[in-house]
Amino acid sequence: MRAVVFDAPRQLSLQEVAEPVCAADEVVIRTCRAGLCGTDLHIFRDEYMSTYPLIPGHEFVGEVHQVGRDVVAFHVGQRVAADPNLYCGRCDFCRNRRHNHCDNWQGIGINRSGAFAEYVSVPAAACYGVPQSMSDTEAAFIEPVSCVVHAMNRLSMAAGDNAVVFGAGPMGALLIQALRHRGAAMLVAVDKQESRLSTARELGATETIVAGPDLPRQLRRIAPRGFDVVVDATGVLEAILHGLEMLGPCGRFLQFGVAPRDAAITLRPYDVFRNDWTILGSFALCYTFEQAIAWMTSGVIKVEPLVSHCLPLDEFAAAFDTFERGETMKVHFRFDR
Repeated sequence: MRAVVFDAPRQLSLQEVAEPVCAADEVVIRTCRAGLCGTDLHIFRDEYMSTYPLIPGHEFVGEVHQVGRDVVAFHVGQRVAADPNLYCGRCDFCRNRRHNHCDNWQGIGINRSGAFAEYVSVPAAACYGVPQSMSDTEAAFIEPVSCVVHAMNRLSMAAGDNAVVFGAGPMGALLIQALRHRGAAMLVAVDKQESRLSTARELGATETIVAGPDLPRQLRRIAPRGFDVVVDATGVLEAILHGLEMLGPCGRFLQFGVAPRDAAITLRPYDVFRNDWTILGSFALCYTFEQAIAWMTSGVIKVEPLVSHCLPLDEFAAAFDTFERGETMKVHFRFDR
């Protein structure tokens, strides 16, 4: 089968590789659509928790191609999406419902073969049936929307809060929609690209700012006492520092974007104490696929406006370069047969 392989950090190729073997408790999925994620960039740059060589790809939808002998919940031909986070169910974290911190965690497309391939093997326990009403474009967003649902579960929102989101790429646009749904009254989006900010306005941002040297003054003009909720969806240290500077008393800061593992910032503990700040992280997701599907099918979250490219897998290398330069929104790959 054809598959994209990250052979080593900053090296990729499109190869012919062996099809996956279906274990007794697994299904083999024929990939129909797979999305490129910022995490894939971190994996490519060796800034994440991956091993090489690796077939990446963790946002995907497909059809069941083969069923393991112990699997009864799914059948050949059924459309499914898969939670790429695989948990052991036995460790202390799993037994205390903190599965995304599982001691034996594995990630499809992160440290085991992923979905930028014609076929991918997945434990049946990680699969979810896709509603007939949901397109492949929408279904390939279930995983990223699940991450946003997990973030909202972590973040205590109050009706009428004012909020700012740094980064209006695909994930920032999903977060903007979720924050509006959760009750944000004023919602500011910050990004370097006006085209992304235009999409943010269409999806619920009440104000937008093009990031530049004047950014702190513009933010203070909008929120002189700071924001109730600050979300970083970039992983960029400069944006994170701007966000912390704009956090108001009793404010909540959500680190959603993935920063490089060795990146560091300086924070004064006195400020955290004096301002009653809450600083939160949001890693991946934790059994939030069902909620994501519900949000999408009910229209709370709209995803189709976020796809800028839908390409055959043969064009992966060129598309990846364009994505790395920040010149796209969500990039999807289709599997023409």
